[in-house]
Amino acid sequence: MGNKVPYGYIERSHGLKGRMVLKLFVFGPAEALDVGTILYLDDRELTVVRSRKRDNDRVTVDCSEIWKKAQAEDLRGEAIEVEVNQVLKPGFPVPIYSFAEFTIVSRGISFQVESIDYNTVNPQLMVMGKNGLFPVPLALVLTGNVNSEERTVTIDLPEGLEEI
Repeated sequence: MGNKVPYGYIERSHGLKGRMVLKLFVFGPAEALDVGTILYLDDRELTVVRSRKRDNDRVTVDCSEIWKKAQAEDLRGEAIEVEVNQVLKPGFPVPIYSFAEFTIVSRGISFQVESIDYNTVNPQLMVMGKNGLFPVPLALVLTGNVNSEERTVTIDLPEGLEEI
């Protein structure tokens, strides 16, 4: 099994046959999930059989294990994880939480990502510097050289950012 990351939550059901609306924690507009994508909930796995983009933050999904509205309603609010390799690919929005435990390298200095401050407007990586935590906008991070295997981002951070 691969590396799982938080990807969103089940916002609500839609229709009578168990379709669900997922609110996604991603940077960039939401995209429909591929057929066969596995959604991991606390104690179960759901397999996507159909997905459509609803808006920039949401997708709808039909899963083989859910076929009634009541089943989908029982899952309302449940957190969803996905395997990074199923969603970290060209054309898909970047899962915000895939950057947990990355290291940012700027001008030869390494900064550890400690946490993610998610919001839909300007998600931030909270990074440990010599004076404590400081925010680095995800939009800035994505302009750098991201190495998913080594879990590093090489980028020149603006002078003084780590002193904020």
